[in-house]
Amino acid sequence: MAALSVAHAQWADVPLAERAALLRRAFEGLASAPALSKRLSQAQQSLAELSLPGPTGESNELRQHGRGVLALLANSAAEDQLALALCAALVAGNSVALVVTEATQVHAAALHQALQRAGLAAETLQLLSGGEACLRALLDDERIAGVVLAGAGAALERRLWRVMAADKGAIRPLITAQEVSAASQQYRFSAEQTLTINTAAAGGNAALLAGMH
Repeated sequence: MAALSVAHAQWADVPLAERAALLRRAFEGLASAPALSKRLSQAQQSLAELSLPGPTGESNELRQHGRGVLALLANSAAEDQLALALCAALVAGNSVALVVTEATQVHAAALHQALQRAGLAAETLQLLSGGEACLRALLDDERIAGVVLAGAGAALERRLWRVMAADKGAIRPLITAQEVSAASQQYRFSAEQTLTINTAAAGGNAALLAGMH
């Protein structure tokens, strides 16, 4: 887990456009490559820095960054579903603990290798076996910032919601397979940060001051 935490900080420092380009290279051989590329373009738009109004002359910027280490459960997910979940998690700047089952081990390993060939650091995505039991053990570590489900069912979602609701620490998101597939839910993989610069401290906004006479 320590390696994943360090890898998150390093991966998050890579510019958004470079993260998206690496993911496109990794999955360009998949049948779902056009859909993945479209999703990555949508993610780049939603994750880009946004200038907000400054009603008193201040400068406001909305920034989104990765949550940290996400646990991704590939529970019966097909290859294209798993690739989409990995794209959504990684493009946002998270590192991923990918928990696989016997049914998903082969294509999870293939996607892992493709990402490494494209240049993703080995520590940024780590494969773990054991399915749901392994995932529950990971939840005992406060460094897990959230859970992502790929191809999971409603019964599993309900079980995990109950387990995570009983946490006494920070509230962590459970991102369902349905949310993974929706580009509008890309924000779930990120944490928001607002940067405000008080220009009044350096003499104020001239246009604003002129309007006060």
